[in-house]
Amino acid sequence: MSEDKTNENDKGKKNNVGAVIGGVLGFSGLAAAGAAAGSAAFFYDFSLTPKKHDVRNDRNPSEKDYVAGRRWMHEHPLRRDLYITSGDGLLLHANYIPSADKNCHRYAICVHGYADTSESMGLYARHYYDVYGMNVLLPDLRGHGGSEGDYVGMGLHDSKDIARWITRITQMDPEAVIILHGISMGAATVLMTTGRELPDCVKAAVSDASYTSAYEEFKFVYGTLPNTIIPADVMMEMVRAITRVRAHYDLRKAAPVDAVKTSKTPTLFIHGDADDFVPSNMMPQIYEAAACRKEFAWFSGAKHVQSVVREPEGYWNTVDHFLDRISPDILHDSQKTDQ
Repeated sequence: MSEDKTNENDKGKKNNVGAVIGGVLGFSGLAAAGAAAGSAAFFYDFSLTPKKHDVRNDRNPSEKDYVAGRRWMHEHPLRRDLYITSGDGLLLHANYIPSADKNCHRYAICVHGYADTSESMGLYARHYYDVYGMNVLLPDLRGHGGSEGDYVGMGLHDSKDIARWITRITQMDPEAVIILHGISMGAATVLMTTGRELPDCVKAAVSDASYTSAYEEFKFVYGTLPNTIIPADVMMEMVRAITRVRAHYDLRKAAPVDAVKTSKTPTLFIHGDADDFVPSNMMPQIYEAAACRKEFAWFSGAKHVQSVVREPEGYWNTVDHFLDRISPDILHDSQKTDQ
């Protein structure tokens, strides 16, 4: 066999081997891409599909006060259901407990957190109701409790819904004085609501354990999961893309840290320094970004939304003093104060 023929055969063999290797690598690449896409879809479902409240968690001693608040709301003789329709046509539900004083014009809108319902805010609503005689509204965020929706809004679309609840209150009571109090995702919702144009009757907001953005929060949560192979930045961009298609919003835009830059609503920022779900270092970032009148409070040793449980007296003293400094009309009807 000639040398040229031998070289030609060797080249042919190399090309064939290269084609086989390329095919294997191409298949592996497709398989890896498919696995990554499947992981992203799983993480979307894990993170952004609405979950029902898991009653098994109520057995945790740290939930004792929350469970008592749920019971208070359920058993209250004046509790009733209210409904509104969202801008995109969803029927939204809230629990409403009017003040025993029919002349009271003060309202607290208490907004629940991630993977829960308005019932969890009974603990907070009870304080405003029992101590200050306020009307209390506890909305179910879209996809939660009695509200329609098939995705978790992480506060972005929900902030539009809270603005509609504010309108509903002012229609019921043109003399309304309103405060917003939210925890976790509810805190993020409250902060994004304050970034919108609100009527002057919204006097103050309390944010307990908000994240800077849904994107950064999920990135943090993903980093805590075991056996993750896909880099967090890559995973989050894939989940972000899925969210745009399925839930029609951008996780990066569900960002309280940006919303507060245009807020005019005086806001108290609260966070437990032992929070291992929403990192406590997110609170100073939001606080620094806020353009509104603002104060902050740390609660030592408190985990996620446990500040009110760990130090109830200190928690409510902090909230009450803040609200009183903002306006005496919030905690006390002005006409009664003047008498």
